[in-house]
Amino acid sequence: MIQVRRHRFLLLSLVTHAALLGVLYMGAVRVQQDQQRIQRSREQPSVDAGERLMERARLEKRVRDMERIKSQLESGAAGKDEDVRFSAQPRTPEELLKQARELSRKIDEIERAARAERLAKLLHIPKQKALEKVAQTRKPEAPAAAEPRKPVDAAAQIEQLEAKAREALARRSGQLEQQRDGTRVAAIESRSGSAARQGGPGRPVGSAPGSGRLDGISISGVLGAIDAFMKSDRAGRGIEGNIVAGPHDDIDRTIVRIPDLPAGARVKGKGRIIGPGGPYADRVYVNRWYLIGPFERKHHDAWLLPDPPEQAVILDAAYRGKDGRLLKWEYVDSASYPLVPLRPAGEAVYYGYTELMVDKEQDLTIWVGANDDAQLWLNDKLVWRGRSVAKALFYSEVNDSGKPHAGDYNFSEGKRVVHLRQGRNKLFFKLSNGLGSLFFSLVLTK
Repeated sequence: MIQVRRHRFLLLSLVTHAALLGVLYMGAVRVQQDQQRIQRSREQPSVDAGERLMERARLEKRVRDMERIKSQLESGAAGKDEDVRFSAQPRTPEELLKQARELSRKIDEIERAARAERLAKLLHIPKQKALEKVAQTRKPEAPAAAEPRKPVDAAAQIEQLEAKAREALARRSGQLEQQRDGTRVAAIESRSGSAARQGGPGRPVGSAPGSGRLDGISISGVLGAIDAFMKSDRAGRGIEGNIVAGPHDDIDRTIVRIPDLPAGARVKGKGRIIGPGGPYADRVYVNRWYLIGPFERKHHDAWLLPDPPEQAVILDAAYRGKDGRLLKWEYVDSASYPLVPLRPAGEAVYYGYTELMVDKEQDLTIWVGANDDAQLWLNDKLVWRGRSVAKALFYSEVNDSGKPHAGDYNFSEGKRVVHLRQGRNKLFFKLSNGLGSLFFSLVLTK
């Protein structure tokens, strides 16, 4: 007590200063929080605009799918559905709805024509008469709906029209299955007894039983194209249709290096142009990308869960990323090898997009390496996926202080032979990082 009395002014001073420091600290925290709220409120219009662009992109994909369905119903083959689209800005919902309605009308016409053709063969009547019979059984069309005033109305209608188109494609697939298997189909198209008089139930529809052909086209091939389309959404961003050769396992357990050339003969290049106009090279390091990230994602979840860029690449869009950061696509011309995304972070996902110019249609070998997990798409089709499982030896070589393969653009863990079309080709990667360093390497050779 004597000590307390003796130093009471000192204690009082300490308590006062501690309280003052606490007040100042809380005030600083509050100011920082207020600044963050102000900053986020300023950024929010960009995020909202990005969400609207994403919605447009999703609608545009639905309309593109309707185009592919129309093509498959018309020709019975993949046709134009393999074409790669390059669009800087998604169209408005109203523009897309107008196109979707027109596509739906054409799909209805194709279905009616196909039904009339089957009916003509079944009843041995001219196709025009069969068309008249089909027209008589059609349900009266509902009056055209008024143009939507809100984008959400257009979105709902486009979704309905796309679902209707998918149902038409599913019916077509079922009919072709019957023709491929040589199934005999009863004359259910007509309720009159004429079918029985003309040959009755049991007459084959379309091609001869077991022929497996449809107007010179393999039915199995048509069914394969339809099946690939129907599964494409479940597969993420498409199937592995660009792969020419090479295994495609979830986990690659061996390290594959680009073969060495004599030092005097080796020519290395950077860029995105193969052929005239680009640097001649035995190996080309793809070093120019639009990058975005980091997105918040636990490493074990990143493999399955998509972020907005994986649904559509819109270079003008903005999103919320890890720690609430505003993310935008940024162009990176990497002078060093390998490519390291901006703002490296743990438990995060990054995306990259670029276009590769090729002077002529050809097959090339892609050599891929990543720390940690990576997926690569060429023209919207998955051509590579590699996980950090069983990559300990690869990591040890990459992290070696000497880095013997860095100077040769050879941080490669695997390869694929892929097919590129003449002109522009789209490349898109997803890179997931756990903890520690991260990078992505893509090198091309002939």
